[in-house]
Amino acid sequence: MKAIETIRRQIWPLWLLMFLWAAPLASQTNTGGEEVGLRMDVDKRQVEVGDSLSLTIEFKQLVVGGSNISAEPNFPTPEHFDARGTFTSSQVTIVNQKTAQTTTTHLNLVATKPGSETLGPASVIFQDPSGKKREITSNVINVTVIEKKPFSLFGGAKPTPQGNPNSSAQTPVDDNLRGLKPLLPESFVPIFKSLLLALIVVLILAFITWKFWGGSKKPARKVPTIGEEGRLREAWRKLADDELSSEAFCRALSTLVRECLQYQCGFEAVDFTTEEIFKELKKKELTTKQMEAVEKCLKACDRVLYADGNLTGRDTLKTLAANLLPKVQ
Repeated sequence: MKAIETIRRQIWPLWLLMFLWAAPLASQTNTGGEEVGLRMDVDKRQVEVGDSLSLTIEFKQLVVGGSNISAEPNFPTPEHFDARGTFTSSQVTIVNQKTAQTTTTHLNLVATKPGSETLGPASVIFQDPSGKKREITSNVINVTVIEKKPFSLFGGAKPTPQGNPNSSAQTPVDDNLRGLKPLLPESFVPIFKSLLLALIVVLILAFITWKFWGGSKKPARKVPTIGEEGRLREAWRKLADDELSSEAFCRALSTLVRECLQYQCGFEAVDFTTEEIFKELKKKELTTKQMEAVEKCLKACDRVLYADGNLTGRDTLKTLAANLLPKVQ
């Protein structure tokens, strides 16, 4: 008996070490070698009333032994959104002899009223290979729903007042104001936008039509007035004044010839030299008498004004200049 008691006292530490080493192996066997994850995400964190929000719930599991968990995610009903549609897809991949299955659920949520909303958490209740029910939960997401921005003809939205975004929800509303209706119903806004767009299109088409058909017409040639013709004839009559000196006569005659050419031919003859005038007249159609009058009058005036020459044939020069006078209508 003493020998048996001695052997028992010697081997009991070995049993203790074997128990501590086997404990982790038993825990791993209970889980079936599975790794499970649940994650939730949205495409935007702030929406207006009436806008859509896309919510994605991703359930991922990594199975070592080949078993597969089949479970649908449970999503709590939000307060500020309505669920309009659900779509689920699955994808299986094998990495390092491990099967990974990802089940993605897409929810289409439509904002119904303003305020702050905490979406989630989503949860999945499943049964592991050992037959034990387990539950896994996802993260939560905070989303803000704001009022619909009013339509403005000049574009841009009204600035949002600084402060707590929930202050509008905490402000008490007078019961007497509940029966009031907006001046412009929301159903009329699309019609008003369409009418405004049609008006802008009509104005653009009218401008293009005027630009290519109405605005492209060349301005009518200015019709000389009788006053201009009378002024030139009055200047010609003043050449008959015998008290005019030779220089004054030649200066007045040279100016008259240039003004008549400018009036009849349409170029700035007043600012041209005699040589420039002769070059320009080659492009114009003048009679023989008119060309003779221009040549003799300008050369005689230049000889007196710039070469200290003597003036002869004053009456002849006046008669030649008469061929350049415009006809009175």
